[in-house]
Amino acid sequence: MKDWLFNILKNNTLVDNQTYRVDDGVMSNHRFSEPICLHQRGYNQRYNRCNDESAIWQFLNTTNREVQYLFLNDKNKALVLFNNRDYEHNSEDNFIDLSGIDCMNFTMKTGNIIGYLKKGDYSIKISSRFGDNFLKYIISDADGFLEIENYGGSDKEEGYEWLLIYLWKTKVKKAYRLGLPKKYITKNERINKVRGNIDVVDYFSRGRQRGFYQCDYREHSYNNEANRLIATTFHKIGNHEFLQDATLLKNAFYTATDGQKISRRELYKIKHFTNPFYKEYNEVLDLSKLILKDELSDFGEKSENSAFFFDVSMLFEYFVRKLLKRGGYLLESKFENRIDIATGGYSFRRKLEPDIFFNHNGNGFLFDVKYKSFDFVYGVSREDLFQLHTYIGQYGNNVNIKACGFIYPILESKWEKSGFKQNDNYLKEAISLMNKEIEFYILFIKVPENNSKEYHFEFSNNNEEFLKEINLITM
Repeated sequence: MKDWLFNILKNNTLVDNQTYRVDDGVMSNHRFSEPICLHQRGYNQRYNRCNDESAIWQFLNTTNREVQYLFLNDKNKALVLFNNRDYEHNSEDNFIDLSGIDCMNFTMKTGNIIGYLKKGDYSIKISSRFGDNFLKYIISDADGFLEIENYGGSDKEEGYEWLLIYLWKTKVKKAYRLGLPKKYITKNERINKVRGNIDVVDYFSRGRQRGFYQCDYREHSYNNEANRLIATTFHKIGNHEFLQDATLLKNAFYTATDGQKISRRELYKIKHFTNPFYKEYNEVLDLSKLILKDELSDFGEKSENSAFFFDVSMLFEYFVRKLLKRGGYLLESKFENRIDIATGGYSFRRKLEPDIFFNHNGNGFLFDVKYKSFDFVYGVSREDLFQLHTYIGQYGNNVNIKACGFIYPILESKWEKSGFKQNDNYLKEAISLMNKEIEFYILFIKVPENNSKEYHFEFSNNNEEFLKEINLITM
């Protein structure tokens, strides 16, 4: 197999949580059926964007430095967050980690962050190792909407912005269950009945028109800046294939706003709803602003430089929490009743935030969700295992911890090849802490192959199997 590195960087070859090695122009990775031999510029061949190795190498190194700097300053702002009310990004993952000497000899590592970055003629895309159907499923399921399986795709799109459109649509659908948001607006009109504040000077200066009053008053209106923001976003991306099923929703916002669009000046002034009834619209407003600010390459005019980053580990954790809640478990919030521990610092204490903790039948159950690949030879990483022991030691002061462990996604094909018992979906051992034995589990949510014709049905069944295993553990 042969290809240009220029193409490999942007054509869905690179996925998360992998290591890609290039030695003497041969790229290897355990997911490849065979290594990829990289094309090189021939003798006396003219330079073009595909064969200019020095330009590509400069692009990769510049990308690596700039994104690391961006994440270091404020990773929460640099990433499109799935649910920023419940999560803050606290992993150390970068978009890529790069080391080497040139395009024919380097190592590239990817983590939990997927996305797309473009600078001039060059771009790099990191996709999900489970495929786009996995992303669509867990986005929709986590927000309570399971889409028709074959609705839309990303094959025609260069970047990863379809993911934001898909996320935006599910958020709009979820919020719309509350109805169109209404806001108070101020009106100044001449009416035949006093309403609000009357303009006394105007009344006496227009004596012949007595019976009409110039009034300032406030009333609820659907034609407000929030609805105009959403309607304008529909105008911008309304022809996308993911919005084929949202025609009635789109028309509702068009009608409410009389076809008015929002100006760039208004865009930056729009604030979140303070009314808790409409709080689910706040995430829609944030995503709408991101789309309308032209920060993404697939909307409107393509910019010379663009970037889009998405933390899949946060999305998967949110999906697992929702799955357990639907199973009837009352999970503790990550940001309420948090335990903190001494660090030796003058005033700083480290907060402990396990992904999953709940009480059931008088016992505590504590799990961490890991989107990374599970190593069947060496098991859980040293850092993750030590972190779990810290959680158990502290939370065990207040409740009897019956079981603990980790939850991983895994391809069905990989699970079948693992050689473990096929009648179980987990690995079970025991750990001893303070002379107490605690059940220790590695739980798996099995993911179908991306090209499966019955993807929705198979994944739903696998999720039900996972919940049954949890029910057995908590008995």
